[in-house]
Amino acid sequence: MPERDPNGPVTVINRFDVKGDIAEFEREFRRHAQFLRRRPGFDFLVTVQLVDQPRVYVHLGHWRRLSGFLDTVHDDTFVAHVQRLGPLVHTEADQALSVERTLRENAAVGDAAVVLISAHVHHDPAGFEKRYAALGEACAAIGGFGGSDLLRSTVRPLSYTGVHWWRDGDCCADAVQSGAYRAALDDLAELADVTIERSRHLAYERVID
Repeated sequence: MPERDPNGPVTVINRFDVKGDIAEFEREFRRHAQFLRRRPGFDFLVTVQLVDQPRVYVHLGHWRRLSGFLDTVHDDTFVAHVQRLGPLVHTEADQALSVERTLRENAAVGDAAVVLISAHVHHDPAGFEKRYAALGEACAAIGGFGGSDLLRSTVRPLSYTGVHWWRDGDCCADAVQSGAYRAALDDLAELADVTIERSRHLAYERVID
């Protein structure tokens, strides 16, 4: 991983494929999330569950400072949480920086109102980012749009995670089925391998001071 400013932000993306008991995973992960919210340098977290793969959860932990995250992963409580969660899941992890973030309103908790976009860019990252911004503009024109984030991996710099969310599941469904949204996605796919996953919004939680 390239050198990073320890005082700069980072987003930690964890994808959990639950192989054990879902209720046990949710209980243990809830305990872990509340621990993170009290850590110095933490900002906010978003947790979603895939609609088509309900055993898959994606957690985006946003940190104001990379140093806060690095200090946390060496904390004994963090290590104990990982040891309890480990046998319950298969995990994929990434670290990323936000390229462009638009905040309008929150998605309803429990609704299938969030779309995750995974992309590996073949060439022209700047062009891809510009087209992603155009996708966000198409979303905003449809109605009920809550916001967007585009995260560029610091581990695999040509890989991105995009997040779009809507006020509720109905608005999300209308948007992703629209011609404007599909056309903007086709433009993205000219520059990257793109995967779209609709998800249920489980939590948006700020730091606890």
